[in-house]
Amino acid sequence: MILKSLLAPLALVLSPLGALAANSFAGANNYYAYSLPDSDRIALLDAMQAAGMKVLRTWVTGHAAGQKGSDNVAVPDLEANGIGNYDDTILNMIDQLMVDAHDRGIKLLIGMYDQNSLQAGDIYGSTYGIEGFYTNPDAINAFNQRITHILNIHKNSLLGNQPWSELGGYIFGYEAQNEPMIFDQSFYLDHLSWICNSALQIRNNVGDRDQLIFTGGGSAAASVQSTFFSSSCAVDVVAIHDYNDDYDSFMPSAVSQAQAAGKMLLVEEWGSLVGSGRTANINSNVQKINNYKVPWFYWELITNPDPGEGQDYEIQVNGPDWDTISSASETTAAISNAAFDFTASLAL
Repeated sequence: MILKSLLAPLALVLSPLGALAANSFAGANNYYAYSLPDSDRIALLDAMQAAGMKVLRTWVTGHAAGQKGSDNVAVPDLEANGIGNYDDTILNMIDQLMVDAHDRGIKLLIGMYDQNSLQAGDIYGSTYGIEGFYTNPDAINAFNQRITHILNIHKNSLLGNQPWSELGGYIFGYEAQNEPMIFDQSFYLDHLSWICNSALQIRNNVGDRDQLIFTGGGSAAASVQSTFFSSSCAVDVVAIHDYNDDYDSFMPSAVSQAQAAGKMLLVEEWGSLVGSGRTANINSNVQKINNYKVPWFYWELITNPDPGEGQDYEIQVNGPDWDTISSASETTAAISNAAFDFTASLAL
């Protein structure tokens, strides 16, 4: 415990001079925000704006109606009709979301795909198998084409028919997949190159360096891998997903490694389970993250009463626990001398 308390401030002292003027910030996740009814989508964004949140993370994956008990509509995946047979319905919906978000000072972090869909046996899973998606050359090529389609072939008709690659005022960054290979730790460690190679495919499509490329997150300390800090890896931001509340066990070294490598860290997912100790747990997690002056995104914000499904981390905007997470966002946004400077990528 003494060692941890000493390391935390040391990590902050090592902050590069270029980041000293930057403030930290908060954001949130909602993977189906674009398929919500207009009024619910606006309510989500309005609440985020009121709380000072700067980024909403979502991803390009089809889903059924009624996610988390909401009134969202069903959306087909981009390649529901076959690999390489693109249906842009989902991209058109995200086009509207990015415009609505921008109007409220919020940018999007967009994932190209979700490993949960792969595991559920979608078109990629049924064609190549779960592990084959990451190893089969045909699968890798097909997914690279998906990335290119999303970033440059598709155009946002609401914004002068510009491709997403040119919409830096609306898009904070990208990641190839939410939580790649999280289902098998050994497989993940043996195939970290897939994350870097997919990041390179994104960067080859996006010349704007202020649109950042993320890893997609892993499991707590496993999110942080030395491979990602290599100059040969096209990743800009190492995304941390932590539901174990154990930041102190790995964040000091992670912050130092990122700063030394000229890369950044962001706690992309964390959440507190529903229960009598939730408020205290939320505040404890925020304090831990804020000790390292690293941004965070809550998992997840919803627009309807919490249905209590599975691992229950959901918080309804303007509902129970909203004041707690909203106040936490404001506290984080007030932190100066942040460990990393995201200012250029947050600019609208």
